[in-house]
Amino acid sequence: MDGAMRSQRARARLACRLQEEVPLRALPMNEIERALAAHPDVADAVMSVEESHDGRQFKVAFAAIHPDRLSAGKAKRLQAETDRRVTQWRRAFDQVYRHSPDSVAPSFVGWTSNFTNKPIPEAEMIDWLDCTIERIRALGARRILEVGCGVGLLVERLAPGCEVYCGTDLSPVAVHRLRAFAQSKAELRHVEFLEREATDLGGLSPQSFDAVVINSVVQYFPGIEYLHTVLEEAVKLVAPGGHIFVGDVRNLELLPVFHREVQSTKASAGATPASLERKILLSIAQERELVIDPQYFRAISESIPQISAAEIQLKRGSSYELTRYRYDAVLRVDPEAVSARGMSRGLAPQTEPWISEGRPLATDPMAAAFLQQLGMELSEALRGQFSEEQLPAAVIALSQRDFADMMPAPSIVPDDPAHQEQVEA
Repeated sequence: MDGAMRSQRARARLACRLQEEVPLRALPMNEIERALAAHPDVADAVMSVEESHDGRQFKVAFAAIHPDRLSAGKAKRLQAETDRRVTQWRRAFDQVYRHSPDSVAPSFVGWTSNFTNKPIPEAEMIDWLDCTIERIRALGARRILEVGCGVGLLVERLAPGCEVYCGTDLSPVAVHRLRAFAQSKAELRHVEFLEREATDLGGLSPQSFDAVVINSVVQYFPGIEYLHTVLEEAVKLVAPGGHIFVGDVRNLELLPVFHREVQSTKASAGATPASLERKILLSIAQERELVIDPQYFRAISESIPQISAAEIQLKRGSSYELTRYRYDAVLRVDPEAVSARGMSRGLAPQTEPWISEGRPLATDPMAAAFLQQLGMELSEALRGQFSEEQLPAAVIALSQRDFADMMPAPSIVPDDPAHQEQVEA
């Protein structure tokens, strides 16, 4: 957990700076930094020039964004970004499914390792699937709603033993393929497939399912608020004593460990410790998937009182990417607990269950998307003011907290064009 401890220490330093009203910088700004700092969204900027392992030099500019400007920009673009992200994932899934084998049978297409950028070994995928199926079957559900059924890995294994099985997915290609597959199997002809996004659960009868399954899907949600909306709708469909299974959740507590191991695996032989450390911090700051602290689920009954209990389960199986950094959350639904909890507590439910003790319980994909877009806009703005030789290879916009985390360490520079493309994505 050394990455997490280091991040905590850096944030403590930032808190001390803010409390003492000490500016984040001590050195005079150069022309590029002054130009960036003149932007109304930017609180501070630092330009760095460093040498990669093969002797190449790059200039990179880091910009700290005012917290109020970040909040305002994110709020202004939230709906547009949410719609864009849902559309983006729909297109990505459609492309993956269209380029999969001609057979409509479920497969492990699209599962790629963050460590190798290659397909995850089939033996690991089979082990992961077997353990997931076993865990869901243990719930004893005979009527299942699966949100985000994808290529049908769970459908094929779970639906034959169910009286009712309904799968939803935002990809029309996935839904079309699964309908064709189900019609070719007598044991699956009772399965219903609906093309819709996760928050759209309208038209389904209240308390008509024993379990709602949301497996390996939430990492693609636009934010924790979106997940919360899904869960608020899902509880209405679960019969008393039933469950919501939220599977394969990326663990925020292990995010520093995950990025440290990924970047260490990919690091070139000549990478310096300082360069590696900055890449790790930058990867965390630019995380575009939803990564959730288990505490969010443990406290969820405070804001969704129909959920009477939450159990966090470590992933089973051998040690590999899909088991080391993820967990399953099993939520028990009991509508009668609503009145009992209200009488015992006598307080209004917590309005922001994704915040605990002043710290977020999840990453913020929308903020990351906004910052990356802002970084590109800042870079473009510089092009009208400076020559090509003066310009940095990229402008990376960061929250003030992430900016403070990274600035004490020596600056990083992309080691290869592929990383530069990722920075500017």
